[in-house]
Amino acid sequence: MQCNLKTDTSRYARQIILSEVGAQGQQRLKDSKVLVVGAGGLGCPVLLYLAGAGVGTIGIVDNDIVDGSNLHRQILYAIADVGDLKVVAAKRRINQLNPDIVVHTVATTLNPDNVLSLLAEYDIIVDATDNFDAKYLISDACIECEKPMVYASISQFEGQVSVFNYYNRHTQQRGPCFRDLFETPPPPHLTQNCSEAGVLGVIPGLLGCFQANEVLKLILRAGEPLSGQLLSIDCLDNTFHLLNINKKTRDRPPARTLGATTTPAWRDSDWLSPDTLHDWIATQAPFQLVDVRDVSEHQQGSLGGRPIPLKDIIKRQEELDTARRIVFYCKSGIRSKAALLAIRTVSQEAELYSLEGGIERYLEIYPNERTSSFFEHP
Repeated sequence: MQCNLKTDTSRYARQIILSEVGAQGQQRLKDSKVLVVGAGGLGCPVLLYLAGAGVGTIGIVDNDIVDGSNLHRQILYAIADVGDLKVVAAKRRINQLNPDIVVHTVATTLNPDNVLSLLAEYDIIVDATDNFDAKYLISDACIECEKPMVYASISQFEGQVSVFNYYNRHTQQRGPCFRDLFETPPPPHLTQNCSEAGVLGVIPGLLGCFQANEVLKLILRAGEPLSGQLLSIDCLDNTFHLLNINKKTRDRPPARTLGATTTPAWRDSDWLSPDTLHDWIATQAPFQLVDVRDVSEHQQGSLGGRPIPLKDIIKRQEELDTARRIVFYCKSGIRSKAALLAIRTVSQEAELYSLEGGIERYLEIYPNERTSSFFEHP
């Protein structure tokens, strides 16, 4: 695509006057193709600023829908978008902001079977996901496809950003990858996303802006990318740290093992439906019910059972009766899934389940069973 000098000079005038951009740089932006995986707190500012800068082709991968709880931090969306697929709402907003760019959307989750084909046509991959499995998968696929990965993660008031698998044209070498930073994932019970750990809306906005800046630098070949370095930010005390990441020698993972980690595998059969749990409670089936939410949440209302917060699940594993079936539950199913995977690492023979949809979905179906009469006695 060629720039329309009159239109583009007017629209992008404030960046074209930069010596690092100019007409040539604006053309590079227009010719570039960037894939953003995740259209949540990180992805929203990335998408807005890439579209505003005139990146010619933007791809969006996300399988989630817009929820009212997203709006305080996911500034791409409005109240009218609630209930819509995020990729649909995002494309609509981007087209309003800049109708001259091409937006491709895919409403799916990445997996080893589709990741290579989804990444193939793009120049730069932005990791705007909120879980380690996706980050390992994206990193491995970027190595396989020889593409840079612009990474960020957030936790409450803190965040990190880096550029992985960057090819330095001068040294003709690629920089470190995500596995050089985290060779293995942390235990599942120590990782939480925004819906569980909480986040101030400006934090993903700030980190997403850093990601967008790194993407634009890569396209424009301006400045020094955050390759081999991790920028760590703590917004409570306004501290910025730049940490070095050393590249480790390793073989490229074959396509069939992309994203593979030592984390125990999750199986769809690990989910327990609300109806099945209701039947087990009604028939007094032999099982142990464990609430992995915080104690304060348990006290506000529960389904009963033994309260063991997720952060303590390994430390208090002796309280679990692995001779019986164990059902973990939380607010939405995220923490209970993490608890199940954590216990599976130390007790592979135990029969473990996670309540699908958590207490929220259970009480939607059985609204009169809050603080159920079903309590487990030690």
